Amino acid sequence: MDKKETKVKIKRSRAPSSKYDGKVQDKPIKIKLTAKESHTAHHSGSEDEDEPEAAVEEHLILRLPAGDMCDRLHDYVRRREIPDDIKLHLKDNRRGYFHFAGRKYDTTLVDLPTIIESQKTLDKKQFYKIADISQAIEEVEREVERLLEVDATAEDVQYEVVDNREMEMEMESDAGTQDIDIDESEAESESDEDLAAAIDRDLEEMDEDEDDNEDDEEEEDDGEEEEDEEEGGKTGEIEQKQQEIAEIKQAIQRKTRDLVTAPNAILKKRFETSIENLKKQLTLKEAHLAEMSK
Repeated sequence: MDKKETKVKIKRSRAPSSKYDGKVQDKPIKIKLTAKESHTAHHSGSEDEDEPEAAVEEHLILRLPAGDMCDRLHDYVRRREIPDDIKLHLKDNRRGYFHFAGRKYDTTLVDLPTIIESQKTLDKKQFYKIADISQAIEEVEREVERLLEVDATAEDVQYEVVDNREMEMEMESDAGTQDIDIDESEAESESDEDLAAAIDRDLEEMDEDEDDNEDDEEEEDDGEEEEDEEEGGKTGEIEQKQQEIAEIKQAIQRKTRDLVTAPNAILKKRFETSIENLKKQLTLKEAHLAEMSK
């Protein structure tokens, strides 16, 4: 801090003294004044201009195509060792570049239909919210190049525009909630004995239904047309049961992938319980299908 000093001299007059024969002796008094610069004024000047703006932290989702690059990046994140050559640069509000292993990939920023809450943990037990995510970055260059190479070798190419969001909604609606969404409390309370008893009851009911159908067929002789209709109805039930079994198998595969990537023991336990319950449902429906196919 700079200081400016100012010296002021004040002369004081004295009455005549006999010792000095009527002469007046002046004795100067020195007063030192110190002027301080305004600290506030100094900061309001050039330092405010040089001070960098406060950083704003934003979170987003980086979506990569399945492959070696995606697996390597997942491994870096798990080990919390992100190399310096992995960078993300946005040149505007929607377009940018993603640098990985010395290569540059084009990226696109898209809006998400929902807001996702991101959390972090230090001990894998307590989680803290750090941001709300409403956007995702899709890396598309590599997949586009692969598709173009495949198109170049094809004899005939047909293009179809597909919306990923509509496909996901259709898959969710087709899968239904009866076979995939499971009540955790009811599923955990079901034992193996209950499952076996349920299978036996269903098989007995199916046997009774088949006996009734045979009696009806013996009593009613309406010709070959009615028999064809009954066979067609049975075929439709078998196809429906096969579709339900395929949906359960797909759900088991998805839950298994989620189990492998689960970040903590609580989520792993939840996925394991869901997989176990789905397998029980699969066993029941396969038993029904085998009985119907006889």
